[in-house]
Amino acid sequence: MRTRQTEQPLAPDAGGSESEQAALELRAQLDELLRARQYAGQRERRLTEALRALPERQRPDGELLRQLTQARTLREGLGARCLELSDQLKELEDRLRQPAPRRWIPRQPTGTPTDPPATPAPPAPPAPPAPPAADRGTTSASTSTSGHDGVRTGGTGRPHDGGQAPAGKQAPPAPPRRRTPAELSALAERITTLYRRTSPEEAAAVLEQGAEHLTPHDTAQLAALLARRGPAGASVQLVRSAVHAGPQHAATTLAELRQAGLAEEAGDLFHALRSCPAAALPALLDALERAGQHADGVTLLWEWGSAPTAELAALATGLYRADRAADARTLLRQAAGRPAGDLAALAVTMAPPLPALLLGGLPAIRPPAELVRLAAALAGRPDLYEALLTPLLDDPARHRTTLAALRTAGLPTAPAARPRSRWGRR
Repeated sequence: MRTRQTEQPLAPDAGGSESEQAALELRAQLDELLRARQYAGQRERRLTEALRALPERQRPDGELLRQLTQARTLREGLGARCLELSDQLKELEDRLRQPAPRRWIPRQPTGTPTDPPATPAPPAPPAPPAPPAADRGTTSASTSTSGHDGVRTGGTGRPHDGGQAPAGKQAPPAPPRRRTPAELSALAERITTLYRRTSPEEAAAVLEQGAEHLTPHDTAQLAALLARRGPAGASVQLVRSAVHAGPQHAATTLAELRQAGLAEEAGDLFHALRSCPAAALPALLDALERAGQHADGVTLLWEWGSAPTAELAALATGLYRADRAADARTLLRQAAGRPAGDLAALAVTMAPPLPALLLGGLPAIRPPAELVRLAAALAGRPDLYEALLTPLLDDPARHRTTLAALRTAGLPTAPAARPRSRWGRR
């Protein structure tokens, strides 16, 4: 006879303890990365302050600039990795909150079985090894994009083609998609919870790069939610991250913030645009014009006019080479009130025809004594001296006082004689 086997009550799956251990390990790794990112940010701020403390006439040391770029790259890389781990931890915690699966445990028979024992089932094949860290970004990107918070915070941006991608070729990241109001509300709640209960550092990392993974419209909507019921300063920190997403993204975000009536957030983003590198200035001005923010571009040119001499020269050169000569002239006009020594250093630094744009407008706005000091500083450069002298000679009646002061100082008041060609001597 067969002894009847009774069944035990349901028991929790033992895999839950492994998931909890994995969550603890992820949390520890995330905390370590957040501390490293904090240290990198502190080093970047110290190097930036050291760069700003240099005298205007002193060019920044190449090693200082290299260290600053390295610190900024390290901070951004650690921030991206923190966001990726944050998404993985969130997905794991969501699974742990779900009811654990239960399994049947058969009671061992108490009698003597008459049937032969059943053949044991073959062991399950081993699970495939986890992909290396360099390849996990694709999976993370796909899951985080569809998460309830709606923010893509990790991954490499590769297309999902079943794991087959051409070697050595990487497709550009897909543009961010529009989020639903429910997704944005859930993300705002998540940020608020991180700030107030669990990990303010993790919330700051999410905000620092949040606008890079949202459309400008969604950034403005999320900023409005955070401004109404989020932590203090969270909305401002979010919109400031739009600077790192490119000129067009930043300019469109600025327009969306103004349209949504978020004056404080728009003002903070506008001031953050001042930190854009010189190479990005032409594209930024063009993006502001396309977004209907032309007045902001004019204001930025006025503010950049007070930049250190080396930076100002780079800005003007970049504008001129990008076929924005009018903007370069406006920028140099803002620098016309600088001391004579700074103007001379600026003129020497730039390539033609920018020095003529700078020096040609000075006689109309600077007094004779300052023009004489500037002329004396440029005496060793005949081309620059003549660029300053030409507008004086074009209207000698108006500038007779300045011409007289130049003669008194022993400086020439006539263009240097150019050598005649050998054809002219015949």
